[in-house]
Amino acid sequence: MKHSIQIIFIVCVCTVLLWFLFDVFPRKHSVKPFSEQSDAPKKATSQLTIEKIPKPLSLGEIEWEKDIFYDKSESYKKLFRLTGISKMRDGYKAFINNEIMMEGDRIRGFTVQIITEKKVVLKKNNSSVTLRL
Repeated sequence: MKHSIQIIFIVCVCTVLLWFLFDVFPRKHSVKPFSEQSDAPKKATSQLTIEKIPKPLSLGEIEWEKDIFYDKSESYKKLFRLTGISKMRDGYKAFINNEIMMEGDRIRGFTVQIITEKKVVLKKNNSSVTLRL
């Protein structure tokens, strides 16, 4: 048991030393700076050297649907149009997208959770949408 622990310790120490040596001391075949790469003799001091500057990365359009912190309820509100709420004997009913809905009904993948006098709450998975009059 002691012998295997000693071997593991020696391997770890050697790994750290090699990592330190390769990180601190430069290699012989390292890349030269741009100004030293030219093999042509320098003719005049007035000659300009042009350095290549990399182009910035183009991120393109931001796709908010893939952002886990984006609040999707605002985009979901565009899917629904609440035109009215009516009180019946068995509770409230809502007029959403020209359909009469009551609690528990489904519309466009959402379930009607709560209907009150002034608002309707729709729920789908972890998203909820509140429609107000």
